[in-house]
Amino acid sequence: MGTDSDIYRTANLLIQEYGEMAPPAAFIRADQLAEKGDLPGRRVWLRIARIAEDLLSEKRPPNAPLH
Repeated sequence: MGTDSDIYRTANLLIQEYGEMAPPAAFIRADQLAEKGDLPGRRVWLRIARIAEDLLSEKRPPNAPLH
């Protein structure tokens, strides 16, 4: 499984490439991997999709410090 930094880096790259369509793109990739039977790869791409959603969200996550 990818490290947290790899997951965030990939999510950021997807956002740069696809903008608000980054999460759906990651979910599609997760589905493609599931069809091939690559369940660990699917889990990684589901994490990437969720992180991309969080990064694009305008809501502050609970317990997030304000700077």
